[in-house]
Amino acid sequence: MKITSFILAASALGLASINAYADTLNGNGSWQTWSPTVLTTPASGPYWNGISGDGPEYNIGWCLTGTGNCSISNPPGALAYYGNGNAAASNISFASSGTAQEVSLLGIFTNQNGVPPNGTNYFGWYTDNKGVITLNPLFNSTDAIGSYTNFSPTGSYGFYEENVQSPNTSYTANYFWFTNTSLDYTSGPGAPATDGGQHFSIFGSAGSSSFYLGLEDTPFSSSDFDYNDMIIKFEPVPEPSSIALIAGGIGLLGLVIRRRRA
Repeated sequence: MKITSFILAASALGLASINAYADTLNGNGSWQTWSPTVLTTPASGPYWNGISGDGPEYNIGWCLTGTGNCSISNPPGALAYYGNGNAAASNISFASSGTAQEVSLLGIFTNQNGVPPNGTNYFGWYTDNKGVITLNPLFNSTDAIGSYTNFSPTGSYGFYEENVQSPNTSYTANYFWFTNTSLDYTSGPGAPATDGGQHFSIFGSAGSSSFYLGLEDTPFSSSDFDYNDMIIKFEPVPEPSSIALIAGGIGLLGLVIRRRRA
C-alpha cells in the first residue's frame, strides 16, 4: 500500500470511530424526505413549514438549506426529518451510546430573547426515571450564537424547552415542551392547558452521527409553526485518540507532499 493511501485510510478509520459513538434516535415515527421546493408554498407539506412571523423565508427549512432569509453557520441542506408523513411524531427519545455529546447553538429567531417585557427560552436534556423527570439545562435564548457545551447522557433521554413568558408578573406563564409530548405541562397563573403538539423538529437520517433540532416556543394557539425559535446541533464529542489520528495523518500527508515536490 502506498504511504499516502495508508495515511488516508488511517484518517478515515479515525472518522469512522467518531461515528461509531453516535446516539440512536427512537420513537413512533420514521425518517421523511422532503424537497426544498415545498418551502415556496409555506403552511403546506411538513408540519414545520410554517409562515414565519420573523419574516418571509425564515422557517427551519430555509435555515437548514441556507436559502431565503434565514442564515446559520454551515447549513447541512435538506436533511430528512423525523415524523409520520407530513405530521410530527409525538414520542421521540435517544439511546445513549455512552459517550459525551457536543451541543451547539446555531440560531435564535424569536422575540423570547430575555429582554423585558419579552420572555426567555431554556433548552436542555432530560431523563425520565419511572415518572421522575430530571431537567438538565444547556442553553437559553440570551446566549451567544455559536455557543457550545458538552453533556454526558446515560440510558434513554430526550430534550426539553421551557418558555417563560411575562416573567415576574401576575400573569406569568411557563410552558414546558418535551420531545415526548405526553410529558408537556404548564405552570403559572397565565398559562393555559398544554396543546398536545410536538414543539420539536428533528433532522438527520438513520444512522446519523449528528442531528439538528428546530424548536417552536409558544403554544400552538399563538404559534407560527416555523420551528426556528432555537436551532440546535448535537453530535458525538470526538475522542482525543481519533482527533490525534486524523491530525497526524493530515500532517504526514503534508510532509510526503512537500518531500515529493522537493
